[in-house]
Amino acid sequence: MALNAASRSLSPLPAVLSHGLIPVSTFGLLSFISSTSLFLWLTFRLISWRRKSAVKGPINQFLFLIYNLLFADIQQAIAFVLNIHALRHNAIEVGTSMCFAQGWFVSTGDLASSVFICAIAVHTFFGVVKDYRLPTVAFYCCIAGLWTFVYVMALIGPLVHRHDFYVRASAWCWINDAYQNERLWLHYFWIFVCMFSGVLIYATIFIYLRSRSRGEDMSSQMIHHATPLMILYPVIYIVCTAPLAIGRIAALAGNEVSLAYFCVAGSMIACNGWLDVLLYATTRADIVFTAYPPSDDIGLETFAFMGKGHTFGTVTTVEAGPGGASRLGGGRRSQGGDSVENLYGLDKIKVKGEITVSVDDRRGMRQRTAEHSTAETENSWDLPSRKSSQT
Repeated sequence: MALNAASRSLSPLPAVLSHGLIPVSTFGLLSFISSTSLFLWLTFRLISWRRKSAVKGPINQFLFLIYNLLFADIQQAIAFVLNIHALRHNAIEVGTSMCFAQGWFVSTGDLASSVFICAIAVHTFFGVVKDYRLPTVAFYCCIAGLWTFVYVMALIGPLVHRHDFYVRASAWCWINDAYQNERLWLHYFWIFVCMFSGVLIYATIFIYLRSRSRGEDMSSQMIHHATPLMILYPVIYIVCTAPLAIGRIAALAGNEVSLAYFCVAGSMIACNGWLDVLLYATTRADIVFTAYPPSDDIGLETFAFMGKGHTFGTVTTVEAGPGGASRLGGGRRSQGGDSVENLYGLDKIKVKGEITVSVDDRRGMRQRTAEHSTAETENSWDLPSRKSSQT
């Protein structure tokens, strides 16, 4: 079909695009670098945990959702980084593989990012309010279902309309202006569903925490750290995503939207990746940057800026070994959670007890070293006493 003026190739670029696409590309590149860096870091961690762990347990669900969100942010960032090609050639060339690739990554990246931000909101709701998480198999099936949904939505258009589906859409390549229904029902309808659902879910969590803040069963300190985040998460997402979505919907309704507006809105949505990295790396640092596989605990204690306010609990169990057995062993379920260390070798001294020590992040390792030293010293003292008694 013949393309209208807004969908044809554009060369040379007008001044508003030659200048306006620079921040779009810059923020896209920043999001790509930050999202890819954290994605590769988590990939390394997941592989190393899997290799070193004696017991192959399931991955922490919240961490895996962040992992998938980063993959979505990478695709979204690629879409806006490709504007560098237009700046370099001073043209937006329709019908090229570069234009198709940009349209594809805009479709998959925007939708996938919205879907997984909404999924994180749902997961947070069930973890905080209902104290529930899906069984492992069901959780992985949901993840696979979300990615299937994203790629099916992106594939329908090119399969039906072939080569004229991804063309110039004002400031960059995306869905043809002639296919307004496809823009709405394959893309923006679902983005708005995710957006409003996320706002509603976080608002519900916020109200729940406020209503329980005076209860005896919840720590006021944990609520103090977590409650502002229930506002911050949706606000950042809406500020980044809503301007472009509103602009596209306005254009769909027949209103003329300027290229300058699309450049500003594009710069904002291109910030999604690096802001997600900054947000989750600072507010969920105990999960993202832990040196040990995080447990499945998704309660309020993992919500904090740079892990502030989170305490380390240590449970030390001392138990006599049967028949004079002498061995020292220990295990840790998670950093920032409870760790259980079993000490054996106290011969016939039948002592069994648990000591819980809460320390801050800076003193946690020092306390743990002291406990190990004490355990080893006491164990070594026991050996001479048994030898002397035998002689």
